[in-house]
Amino acid sequence: MVFLGLTGVVLGMEIGAADQNPATVPWTDSITDHVPGEATAAAIGARTLWLVAHFARRYRRHHATSTDQE
Repeated sequence: MVFLGLTGVVLGMEIGAADQNPATVPWTDSITDHVPGEATAAAIGARTLWLVAHFARRYRRHHATSTDQE
């Protein structure tokens, strides 16, 4: 629940920073200005692989325990 709450706050901050006010800068603009594209692509790829593996393991564990209880 904390993760979802923090995600919502960060998304709200990102949207708020994109309000055309020159005093606020969205994180995506800062990232594209200061982080090489290759590093960003590698980070996105690693996060995607982790997420797929994480959900696969959880679903496997959940279905293994639910069929054992029947």
